[in-house]
Amino acid sequence: MMGYAPICQFYVLCFISITIANCDIKKEALGADNEIRVICSRNDEDAIRGFLSSIFSDTIYTPEPEPLNKLRFGRPETYNDLRRQAYLVVAAIGQDLTNPGVRLMKKLLSKDDFQSMQSNDPVLLSKDLYAKNQLFLVINARDQFQLSATVESKKELIRDQYEEQFINRQSKYLFDSHRREDVEERFSNQYGWTIKVPWGWEVIRNSPDSNFVWLGRELPFQWISIHWQIGNIITDELTIGDYVWNFPKTYYGNIRFHDYKFSMEKMYFDSYKAWMCEGIWEFSDDNTAQGGPFRYYLFFDTNTNRTFHINTILHHPGKDKSIMLRQMDLIAMSFRISS
Repeated sequence: MMGYAPICQFYVLCFISITIANCDIKKEALGADNEIRVICSRNDEDAIRGFLSSIFSDTIYTPEPEPLNKLRFGRPETYNDLRRQAYLVVAAIGQDLTNPGVRLMKKLLSKDDFQSMQSNDPVLLSKDLYAKNQLFLVINARDQFQLSATVESKKELIRDQYEEQFINRQSKYLFDSHRREDVEERFSNQYGWTIKVPWGWEVIRNSPDSNFVWLGRELPFQWISIHWQIGNIITDELTIGDYVWNFPKTYYGNIRFHDYKFSMEKMYFDSYKAWMCEGIWEFSDDNTAQGGPFRYYLFFDTNTNRTFHINTILHHPGKDKSIMLRQMDLIAMSFRISS
């Protein structure tokens, strides 16, 4: 889950043959946070795609399967145009100088670094080389077998760094410029909890009698709701499943959760032991074929003796949903109990 992987050591890559002027002020890295730009030769593309796909294998169902990270391949001659991308991979296999990827790698690395990577560790990661908030991954393998052998040792390291960068970049986009601080303060004073509310989000419903708050944004439809009740209702999976299954009918009225790709797992929500459920929602009117992905968090706060339910729902038919779904996760994860 997003935001809960331990902080791992990453390898610092020194480009001896690249000179970057110290007086240059690095600008923010470019590109979407669900796109990884990969530069390699056409001959190496299948092997590099296989290696990266084994690392970035996460898929969400919206209800169609959608990868969290999309690999976009370019050729070595595009390097100068793409070198400020936020998620950049430069890759080559072998030492054949007729391979343009190898020629580019020899320009980027010193002779000693080139040989060292092919003899020892073919995968290295650097941060902020050409731009702020940039991850620069270099793959310089002797052959495909050497590269394949590094998957397990590198997988969590690389995933953690990419996840951390996604959180940093998207949190800055969502929260650092304008927020609905008036709404946040109102919830803190009224209920003893707060949640970061980005600019453009509105309060759809605020119902103190039923302990229910519903936030939303249109075009596309993004909903986040918070419900709480006195006592700890988290007993077993069956009870939790019943609460989750009945929640949309009780509080939204016209939607329901579907059993397609429905899953439950234990996790930590901030410091709370929690359950996370995810799947597909749909309108309860069988004649309306509309829906999308949802996530649902359930945890108990001992200090206030309250069980909290936080639900995110997205409706964006025919469009890329992975970034928006993860943005709503960041908003949900900003929830804090203040008293």
